[in-house]
Amino acid sequence: MAGLGACHSLEIPFVFDNLAAPDAEPAVGADPPQQLADRMHAAWISFARAGDPGWPAFGPSRPVMVFDTEDCAVRLDPRADEREIWSAG
Repeated sequence: MAGLGACHSLEIPFVFDNLAAPDAEPAVGADPPQQLADRMHAAWISFARAGDPGWPAFGPSRPVMVFDTEDCAVRLDPRADEREIWSAG
């Protein structure tokens, strides 16, 4: 569905590599990026099997894995401006 952005449960078809499920298309679109599902599914399987998704644990420097269709990578505090809004209070 156009305009959803990063919304609750959008990752589920990618995590379970089930992009072709009949109920997935409204969320992931008609041509979802299979390579993204491959990467995300592999990370979840690795975490379930060995407790390691393939990147460093979250910590004070805020490294997080950013899943993108072009480049999946660990980034340091990629949305610091948004995080700071929630912290300022």
